[in-house]
Amino acid sequence: MSFGLSSCKSEKRYSDYNESDFYEVQGFIESAISTSDPFDSPTEKNIRFKYFLDRDNPKSGMENDLEMFEAKTGFPLIVLVHKDDENISFYGRVGILENLNSKEKEFLSGHIKNQIELMEKSNF
Repeated sequence: MSFGLSSCKSEKRYSDYNESDFYEVQGFIESAISTSDPFDSPTEKNIRFKYFLDRDNPKSGMENDLEMFEAKTGFPLIVLVHKDDENISFYGRVGILENLNSKEKEFLSGHIKNQIELMEKSNF
């Protein structure tokens, strides 16, 4: 009986928390795909992202059904991470934090260079 009850629980959203429960880290958008519902707005997307880029194994996060016009695959992203559980994360905004450490700068430099090369190849 408890299995049925727990499987019906919906996942918490950012609005279920206090803003002060989170801090910002650098990430990037792994994929930004329009939802499968044909009645959704074209800006409504399912987003997958990576964060803690200075680690050997960065963390992954995702959010579905976000109204995000500016969300594009490969874009740098500021991720909101819960102070008590780094596995709880949310899409913050597109952008780059001012206080990156050297590993994050190195990672993002390589990532942005690769994204530019992919764009140049796709134009041919």
